[in-house]
This record gives sequence, C-alpha cells and structure tokens, in this order.
Amino acid sequence: MESADFIKVIKDAALKAFSNLRSSHPEEDFCAFGLYSDEGAMTVCPSANTTSFLEKKIKEDPEDPEYYKWSTAEWKYEFSGHEWFTDVSAEISKFHSTKHSNKDFIKFQKNLFESCVAALEQLKSENFFGNCILVFSVTDYTNDEKEISWISRLNSPQETSNFKKWIDEQDE
Repeated sequence: MESADFIKVIKDAALKAFSNLRSSHPEEDFCAFGLYSDEGAMTVCPSANTTSFLEKKIKEDPEDPEYYKWSTAEWKYEFSGHEWFTDVSAEISKFHSTKHSNKDFIKFQKNLFESCVAALEQLKSENFFGNCILVFSVTDYTNDEKEISWISRLNSPQETSNFKKWIDEQDE
C-alpha cells in the first residue's frame, strides 16, 4: 500500500475510534490521544487518557508523573476503539502473510510507523484534538531519538522538552 493510502486508512480508523470514544464519554475531560504499535509492526492500536485518570495515577505513584503522561499502556482508554482498525490490521496481515526479506520488513515497519505519526499530524492540523498531548509509541522500542522526533512533530516545544527530559533521565 502506498504511504498516502496507508495514512488515510490509519487516519480514518483513528478518527472513528476517538470520535466514538468522545461521544460515548461526553463527561470525560480528555487530555491525551495516541496510537501505538509493536517493534514487529504487527498492529496499530488507539489509546486515550483523561485528566482525572492521569491525576489519579500520579497521586498513586508520584515518583514518575511523566511516565503516566506519555505511556499509552497506562491510559484509561488503552485499546479502546481497536475495532475501528480492521482495515489497518488487514493491510498489516497482508504484508506479514507474504514472503519478505529483512530489508522489506524494515521498509514496511518504517512506513507503518511514519503513517501513524502522519495520520495523527493530519488530525492535529484539523484541530481534532484541541490542546491534548499526542503520542505515537512502539512497545519494547529503544530508539530514543526517533521517539523524541515523533513527540516533537505532534506536540508543542514545551511538551517535547518535558518528554525529552524524561527520556534523558531514564537513560541515566
């Protein structure tokens, strides 16, 4: 699938998932939205968090507030809306079901990750998220520079600075 088409499929899924989540929980004050994948590029899933849930998690564990802010797996609505990602999953499955080289996989993985960030960027440019932070993350991924670049593309310079500081502190 061409990059532009992949971006559109991911953007459409994210738009449906997050719109449905908002309409299902109108009383919630959402503070973060994100997409995540895995290093094997086997999936793309949505995640969202609320201000009250974030505050609760930080109160329970005040030692690392940034962890709860940036870690999609710790968010209230982690995986919520995954059913909207069937077309994305079909494209991923199509790739993985064919014989491919390591070079092909790296190209696919890079395209998948870039398409997720680009889809979030497009929704951000349409002011879909308001002032919420945005995250694209990859489980068990250890490329700090790449993660910081994704956060930078999706958030304000101040939020990016906070994220970079948090990442740097983990590496110490």
